[in-house]
Amino acid sequence: MTINALDHYNIQTARLDETVEFYVDVLGFAKGYRPGVRGTGAWLYAGGRPCVHINVIDDDMAGPTGPINHVAFETANEPGDYEAMQQRLTERGLPFEVNDSRPNIPLRQIFLHDPNGIRLELNYRDAPLVPDPLDA
Repeated sequence: MTINALDHYNIQTARLDETVEFYVDVLGFAKGYRPGVRGTGAWLYAGGRPCVHINVIDDDMAGPTGPINHVAFETANEPGDYEAMQQRLTERGLPFEVNDSRPNIPLRQIFLHDPNGIRLELNYRDAPLVPDPLDA
């Protein structure tokens, strides 16, 4: 498996508007399409890609990694990569979860934790993310 790039990182916050304003007004991100994922939040785009995902949480819900919920990597998604990574993790005794079905998002995912407790998301995209015109 080859990692192509950092796909996105996810921020958990009780201050959605303030966080979005900072990333948009200060750093130049653009607020954009967010597929039908659970909860309240926003996706911020740079270069046409959704790089920063923001989820709303209660103040007391922040986990051991603080406001960073997870870091996601885009993979090359060569044939067999998805299954090979699951086999590699199993052989090393590392726990992981898979998500083979996401509404409106053509990708498969593997979730695991690094030694520091940071949740990692490996994205195996089957097609580009194209917004449904009715959801935009």
